[in-house]
Parts: sequence; structure tokens; C-alpha cells
Amino acid sequence: MLPRLAIAIACLMGLAACEADMANYDYRERYPIKVETRTALLILEPGPGGRVKAVDAAAIEEFARDFKNRAAGGITIQIGANTPSDALATSFASDLGKILAARGIPSAAVQTTYATDPESAKYGRAVMEFPIYVALADECGTFKDQTTFTPLNEGTYGFGCANQRNLAAMVVNPRDLVDAQAPTGRMAARSNVIVGKYIIGGTIGAAREVPAISPMTTTGGL
Repeated sequence: MLPRLAIAIACLMGLAACEADMANYDYRERYPIKVETRTALLILEPGPGGRVKAVDAAAIEEFARDFKNRAAGGITIQIGANTPSDALATSFASDLGKILAARGIPSAAVQTTYATDPESAKYGRAVMEFPIYVALADECGTFKDQTTFTPLNEGTYGFGCANQRNLAAMVVNPRDLVDAQAPTGRMAARSNVIVGKYIIGGTIGAAREVPAISPMTTTGGL
């Protein structure tokens, strides 16, 4: 009886000794990616007659693309004007609205106001903003330890951090980390095909292209 009790106690002590705070070894806990909001900003000067300048087309295209991919709210446009009914300012606002609509941004997502203070009215600029999600990771720590010495099989310093910073830099739409998009169905169907091939031991990837080999020819003999 005593030997069995001693063995049981030894086992329990061994299990207690093996327990550890897994947060110390989980890179997701030690180096979490944070999603925060910033402000995307675009300032445009009016063209003749309150029209949008052709030279600003590329900047507006990028602004609209970022809005569709990463926005955390609607677009606000503030235009400098002498009065809220300033003809040049209202023309500028109308032109901007049409350009944004042509790039797939509905009018309901855009709020336009007029700034009539002397400084804003002097230049008549359009200040365009929207909140944007960004993915941030902490600065990496020390690399003092030898990467090959891991007797407890834990992640080395900087390994998890490096991965987190790379992931944060590659996220197309950080909003997906806050609220994932709904599955499309096409991805699930494709996954089913891949898994089916894997189960039967079939080739998952596309067949490798075999380059054509030209027949050898001779031009003479010895």
C-alpha cells in the first residue's frame, strides 16, 4: 500500500512541477496585435470653376480604395467657403461627390460641410477624412539568447514578436481582426475539394508543366 501511495504522490508532484504559466510561452499573449483607429486625410485645392483638378485623380483613387478596404466610419468633407451657398464651394463639393460615387462610394457614406471662417474661405480647400483601422504590434525585445538552446521547447525571444509584426504589416484590412467578414461559400467549396483530394491521396496542387524538348538534329558526321 505504501509503495503505491508513494508512487501516486510522486506522480502528483511531477505534474505540479510541470505546470507553468502558458502565457509566458504563447507568442499571442506576449506579443498581441492591437487594432486601433487613425485618421485617413486628403486635402485638395479647388480647380478653375470649383472643379477637381485632374492631377488629383490618383490621390482620390487611393483614398477611395483605402476607404472601401479599411474604413472604420464614413467620409467627412469640409470645404472652405465664403458662405454655405458659395457657388465655387458647392460646385467643388458636387464634383467630389460624383467622383467618389464613380468609385463605388455611396452618397450616404459622405457628409459634406462648409467652413466659413476667414482662413478656410481664403483658400477654399477640401479637407477629406475618415477613420481607418490599423494593425499595430509592439516593438520586438531582446535577441540575447541562443536560438538553438530551447530545453523547454519554448519560443525564443523575438520569434513570436517578429511573426506578429510581419502579420500586422501584411493585414490588408485590419478591421477583419475586429469583426471577421462572413464566409463567401466559394472558399468552403474549394476547401472541400482540397480536403477530398488529400483524403484519397491525390495531387492537391496543379500539375507541373513539362517543358517541350526539341528533337536533336545533326549537321554532319565524323
